[in-house]
Amino acid sequence: MNLKLYFGISTLVAFTAQAQVTIAPMTTFSPDHDGWWAPGEGGQTYLGTGGLERGITFNPATGHLLLASRNGGNVIRILDGSTGADLGAMNTAGISGGTYAINMIGAANDGAIYLGNLTTASGTTAFKLYRYANEGATATVAYSGAAGLAARVGDTLSVFGSGSATRVAVGYGSGSLGYGIIDPTAGTAVGVTNWGAPPNPGTGDFRLGIAMASDTEVWGSQGSPGARYTTFSGDKGTLQGTLTPFSVSERLMDYTVLNGHALLAMQSTGDSHVSIYDVTNPLNPVNVGYGLNIPNGTSLTANANASGDVVWGNAIDNGDGTWSQPLYAMSSNQGIQAFIVTVPEPSSLALLALGALAFLRRGGK
Repeated sequence: MNLKLYFGISTLVAFTAQAQVTIAPMTTFSPDHDGWWAPGEGGQTYLGTGGLERGITFNPATGHLLLASRNGGNVIRILDGSTGADLGAMNTAGISGGTYAINMIGAANDGAIYLGNLTTASGTTAFKLYRYANEGATATVAYSGAAGLAARVGDTLSVFGSGSATRVAVGYGSGSLGYGIIDPTAGTAVGVTNWGAPPNPGTGDFRLGIAMASDTEVWGSQGSPGARYTTFSGDKGTLQGTLTPFSVSERLMDYTVLNGHALLAMQSTGDSHVSIYDVTNPLNPVNVGYGLNIPNGTSLTANANASGDVVWGNAIDNGDGTWSQPLYAMSSNQGIQAFIVTVPEPSSLALLALGALAFLRRGGK
């Protein structure tokens, strides 16, 4: 076999897969139809430049985008997932405690909504996780405690699964190592703090971005040195690999599997751009997309807290072998961007690879 030729064709196959992943503005989103709902645009008061909005989530049961904001009080705004229009507010009665009573928000596959506070010392001031059965429900306390470790907790939150199998990951602050895994049905938490022998993640490596890929896999980041890919069992965690991002300021993140492609979206807390990484092989991630809906030259209020959130919407079958998925990205102080990410049909890539191998078997003639 001509190994040089084989390598070249393998590279071509990989490049073709990467080139067919596209990211484009959601042109129905925002008053200007540019995919960017800027702070204060349209006269709304709950999305500003003071760093008071840090969590967003997408409710798969309703198609709504939910925004947790402390702008004008503790509120959860319900936004239309296609246009960003304000549809009202969820009930925040009974929400209290913590450094901030509300901070991050996430939704399970069954439409249940989970809201977390922020505490700078969970050993003395409890981390609280609230559960809403739906957008019209009243909050109940699903968990209250140290979240597995006496630490700063609540800057990041990721929800995985549904029903009694729902799990919630929360990152620890910069002085602590690891993350907490909460079972909201049982009201219990385990701190993944036992990392064994090096290499290990550093302290605070899950404090600014966290995303559960499965019930045993967690990605996280605080910027440098990059996104950490880990697995865990009980309190024992294992660092499997590190993704070096396009920019060191890429911290905010969310994970999805779209038409067979495992994708990690990361947003910069600097200029607010979004990068898409194919992590189908998490030990060999590939940068496959870049998006920024904020016009060149627009002045952005600095995100001094490096806070915010990224969330994927519901997948869409385009009927032509490709699939698309909305992606929402909010770097605090810089508004909400909405994108449409499209990926190719995996089978077409497999056919291309098989064709390349057949070519080789014929001697490359």
